[in-house]
Amino acid sequence: MSVIGITSSFFRQRLISPIANLLKQGMTPHKLAVTVALGTVVGVVPAFGLTTVLGTALAARFRLNIAATILISYLMQPLQLLLIIPFARLGVFIFGLQELRFSLDEMTSMFQADWLMALDLLWKANLAAVACWALLALPIGGLLYLLSLPLLIKFLPKPVQA
Repeated sequence: MSVIGITSSFFRQRLISPIANLLKQGMTPHKLAVTVALGTVVGVVPAFGLTTVLGTALAARFRLNIAATILISYLMQPLQLLLIIPFARLGVFIFGLQELRFSLDEMTSMFQADWLMALDLLWKANLAAVACWALLALPIGGLLYLLSLPLLIKFLPKPVQA
């Protein structure tokens, strides 16, 4: 079997089949659109380890499919890694914190000079990043809901009426 065949088989088995199974569970387009929006927004929270707990709590609170919410949030993890530094920079700018350089050399020298101060700066930058995420989560989640609902209505199979 070729590398392309193995790769496509992997993606079909690990990504496409679970999503297709979730779509076949009879979720309404509204609930699925909310699940997609919530899973996406929770998946990019700039704090590692919060996605599962936060996604589970919110999905349970709004009576959504927890597995689907967690799956979508896990699929967003590459985007989470890409957005953590922009969220931190935005938070540092908005809250007027000390400017941080996120290069390896700068971080190494910060920790060598005063590791407690470096931890304090990173902690504050991370809190500011989470605050920026919280400010943007609701509008972006609403936009994702409004964009995904018409697509899901169009492409989801219609329920069989008895």
